[in-house]
Amino acid sequence: MDLAPGLKLILNSSPDLIQDYALDLEQWFRTNFDRLSLSAVKDAFKSEFEGLSYNTISTDKSPGAIILNFGIGSIACKKAMVSEREMTLQNMTDDSEVLISMVDEYGNLEFRNLAWEKFMGERIPSQGRFQWEELVHEDDLEPFHNQLYNAVSTKASFSAELRIKDRNNLYRWLKIKGSPRMNSHQRFLGYVCTGIEISETKNQLLELTRLNEALIISNAEIAARKEELQSALDAAEMGSCSLDIATLKAEISQEYRNHYGLPLQGDIDWQMVTQAVEPEYRDEVNQVLYDAAEHGTPVDSTYPIRHLISGQRKWMRVVGKVSKDKTGKPQSIYAVVMDVTGAIQEEHMKNKFIEMVSHELKTPLTSIGGFIQLLAYKHDLGQQVDAANIFKKVHHQLSKMGRMIEGFLNISRIESSEMKIEKREFNFCDLIDELNEEFINDISTHSITTTKCESIMVNGDRDRIGMVIHNLITNAIKYSPSGSPIQIEFRVEDSNLIFRVKDQGIGIIPREEEKLFKPYFRSKNQRIHTVAGFGIGLFICAKIIKLHNGVIWAESKQGETGSNFSFSIPH
Repeated sequence: MDLAPGLKLILNSSPDLIQDYALDLEQWFRTNFDRLSLSAVKDAFKSEFEGLSYNTISTDKSPGAIILNFGIGSIACKKAMVSEREMTLQNMTDDSEVLISMVDEYGNLEFRNLAWEKFMGERIPSQGRFQWEELVHEDDLEPFHNQLYNAVSTKASFSAELRIKDRNNLYRWLKIKGSPRMNSHQRFLGYVCTGIEISETKNQLLELTRLNEALIISNAEIAARKEELQSALDAAEMGSCSLDIATLKAEISQEYRNHYGLPLQGDIDWQMVTQAVEPEYRDEVNQVLYDAAEHGTPVDSTYPIRHLISGQRKWMRVVGKVSKDKTGKPQSIYAVVMDVTGAIQEEHMKNKFIEMVSHELKTPLTSIGGFIQLLAYKHDLGQQVDAANIFKKVHHQLSKMGRMIEGFLNISRIESSEMKIEKREFNFCDLIDELNEEFINDISTHSITTTKCESIMVNGDRDRIGMVIHNLITNAIKYSPSGSPIQIEFRVEDSNLIFRVKDQGIGIIPREEEKLFKPYFRSKNQRIHTVAGFGIGLFICAKIIKLHNGVIWAESKQGETGSNFSFSIPH
């Protein structure tokens, strides 16, 4: 019979082994076909294929045949040797903790060691189909199948990590590697697989991954908050810096560098920073640094600087905290710096204001005291005096002092947000008539003209609006030449009452219009400094008008003397 069927009858072995054996024989006979009758070739055949011999016959009816003779004893011996080797391999693998198995090209188990049984119990067969889909975690099954399919398609090695149920029905992580099995004719026979449990390592890795993801999110949040903080600092024109106490090297923001005129690029040290500090304040600034470095004292220092490029003098405030190492030793300082020039100037203006208040209040008090002394002196001498005239002058001084005190109280109310208005309907023309009569009786240095009207009804705080008008007219009198006219105009337009005071005074310096309504502001016009004033009248006016949902403004026409102060409120 033909070779393959004959081998199948003679050899009680696997089809794969028979197939490989038949291929080996065919290959040998094809190679030595022309020399098969030679004795030396027959001897070589016996040597290579132990237990086998052959004879060749040829007839006229047939091109020839090869008769194989099998030595049964020799074949049985080989089978026994193979069985012994398999038993030895089984014993060796059973002693290993590594999961070892062999699968054919269809994924059927041909062999597995005892470690698999210890791991999975009766879930894993000794041979046959392994039910991956029932035992592998659902999240790992499809990726593993895809990886295995790709490996089989290319006869390549594979490595996979997956969760599989153990003998207690719990998922445990395995790392499985497969190496392809090939016969001598490079036919793919399946895989030799090894597996190790990596549950602890994998869980640690997963936890590490989770922590890393959380850290990434946390870092992103920190970066976002840092960016928000920096944006807030930039919006507030505040700079930031960190100073290493050991090296005195500083990391300084762009805003900080801009404040001091420091280089916009490159390293900065403490000495470069202190170069901008006014010389008389450097010892104080260095003492603050020393206290922070030695004792961990928080930083809070206000001092003047000179911009290293422009030379502009500014006041800066630095506020910071000290960071310490594990031993409690001060390590670095983190601080923010802000330009407080405006606040310092306002503080100076307040102090000057208090000095002016003290002086201005003394003037009417001195006058009142003098009049009272005069009355007492005349009375003691029995002389007659013009008491009505003296009382009138005393009343005028008391009214002047009362208005000043009311102005000071209004500043306090405004700063504490306690200024209230009491709206009620009143005739604006009547208020103008009262004020006009007051100024005509008290003022002889200026001619005041007023728009004529009979009735304009306004819903507002009569006393507060009267105070605004009184302040605007008083300013016009103060800052315009004696004998010059002052015009008071008002009209109703688009449901708004518009009021204006015009004078022929010294005018307004350009770009100072908005500053006029700031507290304690005094114009830089040198002619103004000869006129007494507190710098609060226009500020109070602006607040009162704002509480009436109105607007106030000042203007001075270019090329002309004089100024116009106006306000508009709903009427």
